[in-house]
Amino acid sequence: MRKNKTLNQDRRQTETPVVTRTFFTAVLASSAIISFVLYLVTLAPTVTFEDSGELTAAAYLLGVPHEPGYPLFTMLGHVFTYLPFGTVAYRVNLMSAFFSALGAMFITWTTVLLIENTFDDKTGNNKSFSPAAYYFVLLKYACALSAGLFAATSYENWEQSIITEVYGLNTFFVSLVLTMTLLWSRQSESRSRTKYFYAICFVIGLALSNHPTFVLMIPVLIIYVLITDSKFILNVARLFRGAGCMLAGLLPYAYLPIASARDPQMDWGNPETLTNFFRVIMRHQYQLGDTQTLKKFLSQLSAYGNMILEQWWPAILCLAVIAMWALFKNNRNYFYFALTFLIFTGPLTTFLTNFDVITGNPAVNAENKALVSVFYIPSYLMIAILMVIGVYYIAYRLLQQSKFIVTAVPAIVLLPLVLAYANYRKVDMSQYVFTEDYVDNLFSVVPNNAVVFVNWDPFIFPFNYYQYVEKKRTDVTVVDQELLRRSWYIHSLQIHHAKLMSRAENEVADFLEAVKPFENKEKFDGNFIQSKYIAMINALIDQSYADGNGVFLTYDPPTGVAEKYFKESVIAAVKLRKEINDLTPLNDDSLRFRRFFDESVPLDRMATFFKTYYGRLFFARGFVAEKLMQAHEAARLYEKSAQFLNDNPGYLASVNEARQRLSKVKLKE
Repeated sequence: MRKNKTLNQDRRQTETPVVTRTFFTAVLASSAIISFVLYLVTLAPTVTFEDSGELTAAAYLLGVPHEPGYPLFTMLGHVFTYLPFGTVAYRVNLMSAFFSALGAMFITWTTVLLIENTFDDKTGNNKSFSPAAYYFVLLKYACALSAGLFAATSYENWEQSIITEVYGLNTFFVSLVLTMTLLWSRQSESRSRTKYFYAICFVIGLALSNHPTFVLMIPVLIIYVLITDSKFILNVARLFRGAGCMLAGLLPYAYLPIASARDPQMDWGNPETLTNFFRVIMRHQYQLGDTQTLKKFLSQLSAYGNMILEQWWPAILCLAVIAMWALFKNNRNYFYFALTFLIFTGPLTTFLTNFDVITGNPAVNAENKALVSVFYIPSYLMIAILMVIGVYYIAYRLLQQSKFIVTAVPAIVLLPLVLAYANYRKVDMSQYVFTEDYVDNLFSVVPNNAVVFVNWDPFIFPFNYYQYVEKKRTDVTVVDQELLRRSWYIHSLQIHHAKLMSRAENEVADFLEAVKPFENKEKFDGNFIQSKYIAMINALIDQSYADGNGVFLTYDPPTGVAEKYFKESVIAAVKLRKEINDLTPLNDDSLRFRRFFDESVPLDRMATFFKTYYGRLFFARGFVAEKLMQAHEAARLYEKSAQFLNDNPGYLASVNEARQRLSKVKLKE
């Protein structure tokens, strides 16, 4: 018992100012640098599928990306485009790595503050410093560094930190606010607390100009302040000033109408009018209004639980439970804060996103899950902190019994790095060339002035980058068939592709008139709108074809579209033809399919999708060759198709059936 008392006395005389500054600075720097190096080693060299190409192009052009416009990200991204090395895509990818690494640093800082607030007596004026006190110092800073690295290397956060996406910046803001909140709670003077409060309000506004999900942080912080100092938050004048600071943080949204007024090539939603501006920032296009049900919610919670298990080695999550117990016993205010934070960033986020994982189609379920997985990154950041608080609590209790527990310090630091290896093998994008190859392949099979219709973000967004930024094949017009349902997109095409749109001037005008009630939230006839929509697309296809421009699709068209044309696979797309007497000459050996069959390169879900995409188009071309009695060519194409579909049993079965059929039937050459 006397030994414990002596050790506690040593701990209370723990850190002189010099030692504090040295350890503190070294640990924060190490957290940021190690995280940044990990991101740099795994950074994507160019744009990836989905939002990356669009966001990069918007940043480069100072345009407007998809709703809610992401003004802060776009402006900061534009600054990064001026870096003197790498492609523009690489530079903006680097922005995600930079801000996520800073986020890891603030997670480390938050953990230092939380440990001190929960376990350490703060005696900053002590001049004495005993050797035994180093044990607690080393333990605290080792755990803090470990927390930052756990956050940095969680699967989802790491994946978003090495591509152009808005979530690296969001991680930075969440981590920053966590740190500022703990610093606020440590201020003993009302004036200092007020300054921190206003600063936090301003940062929240800035964060909201990057991503709207940050709005969930507001009630979490209000609840914490109410628990900690209710009189502070109930000051009406202070609340109004705080609201003013938050509004000041929202000023980046003024960028949207200014940018849109220039009619840039990236001008989503055309927010230069007041109506369009509010539609963009309120994500008008994505308000589906699906009904939430208990069955759906429970399945969604289950999916969220599985996502948590995917971030780290599952067994270490029990440390977070231990941490919550330690906080409940020693820091009740932060226990309630952590609990509220996890509820808002977990179950409540799940309820609001309302993603459907019980559609009956496993592929759709997986896609819906993947689309919302990024919204849970804030919860992973908190769990990373809690896991390490659990480690500290166990080591802290043991250290009171024996100083030899300090030998575990290196293991505490190395643990997240050791566990990160599994995630490294899944997220490494340093060889991610699938998007570049897709664009180059399509450009190699389409003639000059071709028109290409696409229908999904992963198909259109890469072209936003390679055409608008790198200026590749600007003669080719790529049209998003789904966005043709929006008047703002048609307006943009009329400005930047006037010749194409003039080919169907009457049909375009008819559709715009038909869709007007829908966009104005008035009574509308959905069937009438759809008929005018189909007529407009067919007119664009027919007139382009009549003018001698090749017309291509990257998807199976909806009923009523291009029904009078044959669809011929040219591997990278489908070519529309009036008749097929022979295959269009194509040297598919010249197409690039790098890394698809390299086992050392992980395929994310979109790379896997495009591998299947190519396999299906090889099969479709082989089927036409078979019908044209070109047996050897059909066999070769089926063989190629099987290579791409080797991990897709459903499609592979059809290929094998065709190969068997071809081997049994003697076809004429």
